[in-house]
Amino acid sequence: MSDYARDFIIIHPALRREIIARVVAANLGVNPAEAAADLGRLHLPDGKMVGLFARHAADALMLDECGQVALITRIFAPGAGKLALPGGFIDDIDGKVEAPLAAAVREAIEETGIAPEVLAGVAHFAVGTRLYDRPFDIREAWNDLAGTNIRKGDVFSVSTQAFCFKIPGNLHDYHLQAGDDAKAVN
Repeated sequence: MSDYARDFIIIHPALRREIIARVVAANLGVNPAEAAADLGRLHLPDGKMVGLFARHAADALMLDECGQVALITRIFAPGAGKLALPGGFIDDIDGKVEAPLAAAVREAIEETGIAPEVLAGVAHFAVGTRLYDRPFDIREAWNDLAGTNIRKGDVFSVSTQAFCFKIPGNLHDYHLQAGDDAKAVN
């Protein structure tokens, strides 16, 4: 790990400002055309040149009639052991980028074990708009990221869009079980 990142999160303030400025200036829109947008090369404080990317994600806000929200406990860094909404990266599937809503549904199913038919039959809506100005979620790639051109050591900023799913009844009445990169469902 470099001196400008901790647990894969970029902590160097000037570097974060530069990255966010480039990501916002790219004007990538609400529905990404690719899973990871290549934003050129980035000069790091240690003198290395690496790739800079915007990596797109989607989150699922599962809200029941009691006002409860399903959260997961993350297994991996960044944020290992912390609570989060079920969510993750938008994938490139057979050369076509996954729709953000489809990614949110897939991630909710993978991370909470909620039955697909529950999510298919409920009202849902986008929460706000896709966010790019997120200086707290700029990462150094820990590995080559499958389905993208991001290689170990490259830097990427995560843009995200949340979708709310109105779950009927009480979430405690559903069989939820952690899966994929979730340690627990709370």
